[in-house]
Amino acid sequence: MARAAKDSTAEKVKAVLATLERRGTKATRDGMARYGIVAPKAYGVPVGGLHQVAKKLGRDHALALALWKTGWYEARMLTSFIDDPALVTAAQMERWARDFDN
Repeated sequence: MARAAKDSTAEKVKAVLATLERRGTKATRDGMARYGIVAPKAYGVPVGGLHQVAKKLGRDHALALALWKTGWYEARMLTSFIDDPALVTAAQMERWARDFDN
């Protein structure tokens, strides 16, 4: 059962990253520096687009954890919209805070 959940989460991660890639633009990526955002892995998806994606996904703690691990800027931003606050731990937040780069 746990294996199936991991496979399902991995499939969701692939789908979400593909969605972010489709929604991203070079113009948005180029404009990120204006806001002090320096991200080596970014698709260029505006926050409004992230909200739309998050709304479709709903709360999903396992997906949030997996998206964070990808290192993509927008995937990490998306985690703040989809993670389940009841399941977020102090240790998780400490790990994530160490990864903040802007």
